[in-house]
Amino acid sequence: MTHPGNSATRPVSPALPMPLCGRLGLVLGAALFLGSGTALAASPLDLPGGCVVARGAVHGNDTRLEADKLEISLPADQAAAFHASHLSAVTRNATLPPGALGHASTAAAAALLGALTGHRDADCSDQAFKEAIAPVAQAVAHGGHVSFAWTGVSLRSGTRRMGAARIALQLDGGGDTARLALQVAGAASNDSAAPLLPERLELNASLPASELPALVAAAGGRGAPVDLTIDRIHAVRGDTTLTGNGQARIAADPADNSGTAHVAIAGYDSLLDAAGTAGLQKIRTALFLAKLMAHRNGGDADWDLKWQGSTLLVNNVPLPIR
Repeated sequence: MTHPGNSATRPVSPALPMPLCGRLGLVLGAALFLGSGTALAASPLDLPGGCVVARGAVHGNDTRLEADKLEISLPADQAAAFHASHLSAVTRNATLPPGALGHASTAAAAALLGALTGHRDADCSDQAFKEAIAPVAQAVAHGGHVSFAWTGVSLRSGTRRMGAARIALQLDGGGDTARLALQVAGAASNDSAAPLLPERLELNASLPASELPALVAAAGGRGAPVDLTIDRIHAVRGDTTLTGNGQARIAADPADNSGTAHVAIAGYDSLLDAAGTAGLQKIRTALFLAKLMAHRNGGDADWDLKWQGSTLLVNNVPLPIR
């Protein structure tokens, strides 16, 4: 697994799924980068104006790509970058224009960087993102399948470091609906709450296929907000398992992210113990208060959540999440 930084800390707790949903834009951004050729030429893969560039060793074609030592960077800001030791991208039942898969992946990687770290690149317009993703959105709308898998992922933005052993994204569709399936394994971060990150996260979401380009742009910090349905979320950390579903609005400014969800957690006390062991007393206190407000269903606890920016309502009771 790639270690994103020297600090062994992480940011998201299954007990407070709002950041998971709020970063879902995030995670939605995980479509991929790059085109064809053995030695990667920058110009065919860069976004218009070169506001995002791609480097790496790539082989394959417009339906299947394999790439090693990928780096997505922002020339205007050398403090931010997206690295992956390996990338695999596959399309089925989809015909993309030459180079479209590479352009779409470059835009999606930049959006993922912005969604997970909060980084924003002033040089890129929302139109640059939308034009890069549009061919993939059209293919999905006609029943196509596009899947991306990164291994050894490392993200940086200033002093912030995040990473994962593997991130995979599948896009399927038909008619007017696009279905997204995101998987993250072995997440890590230098955030203080890193010990509570889920070891495995699976998220299924859906939205109009025509909104995919706008979703990637919003996750990257550009354009109008986009609404999507969270059909299923499943996160595992040790003996703790979270499941849920809901609705989310992904906005260019994280402060404008919002949504609602119903979540259930099994093994909640294990999460409380982990927070205490890691010395995360503020988080442990918030988790304890949430436990008091939970609905009970056997050994599980469940909640109705609503969030707007940094405000989280748990069963209609506000809790601070920062």
